Amino acid sequence: MGQRLPERNKLVVCRVSKINPHSVIVYILEYETTGLIHVSEVASRWVRDIREFVKEKQYIVCRVMRSEPGNVSLSLKRVHREDTARKLNEFKRERRAEKLLEMAGKSIGKDLTQTKKEIWDLLIEEFGTLTKMFELSLKTPDLLAKKGLTDEWVKAITEIANKNFAEKTFIVKGLLKLITHEPEGVELIKKALKKAEDEGLSVQYVSAPKYIIEASGKNYKEVENKVRTVGEKITKDFEKHGEASFKIESKK
Repeated sequence: MGQRLPERNKLVVCRVSKINPHSVIVYILEYETTGLIHVSEVASRWVRDIREFVKEKQYIVCRVMRSEPGNVSLSLKRVHREDTARKLNEFKRERRAEKLLEMAGKSIGKDLTQTKKEIWDLLIEEFGTLTKMFELSLKTPDLLAKKGLTDEWVKAITEIANKNFAEKTFIVKGLLKLITHEPEGVELIKKALKKAEDEGLSVQYVSAPKYIIEASGKNYKEVENKVRTVGEKITKDFEKHGEASFKIESKK
């Protein structure tokens, strides 16, 4: 991979290499080059000791102020806290994607050097990030082939993507206990459970008086909330006929 320089104003992830009295030397991980933060760009307030703000080997997010060969000037104070959190998260995801691409290469007998030589730069150029490449390869399986990758690479990358980037489906189960001594008790219980089915939940009979209501989806909080809401409503409505209780039984 040829050396690239970050664009001006871009946010970059850096590792602190050396702390001087009036500057910080960092290694810009995404571009494999060094940069400098002048003491005036470390913090918005007066800096007595730079070590109050950064430590050696610490990972930080900086904004690029100047970008020339051998002279990359950075600012730490011009990065908002929320931008730091977002950028570090993106960086971690991209590092994970890099490891997964390396694994894809190994699965077809390619070491890291061969993988970088054959497809790495092409993928970055076409998709911007490897994370985006993996995500798009799931949605559009033939996209990689259209970008010029061989069938061997397409198969290896797609298999890794399916194992690591496919959306997880969450299943939430709730346990209902319904007891009634009224003459039409069986019909009352059936009617109560039908409310869950009408809301799109599945119902399983365990053993009287226990019943499982279940739902699944991509967003765990939404699924759990749906099961809980339906379960608690059934419980409340059924209490006038006897005893009723509900609790979340399992989740995965």
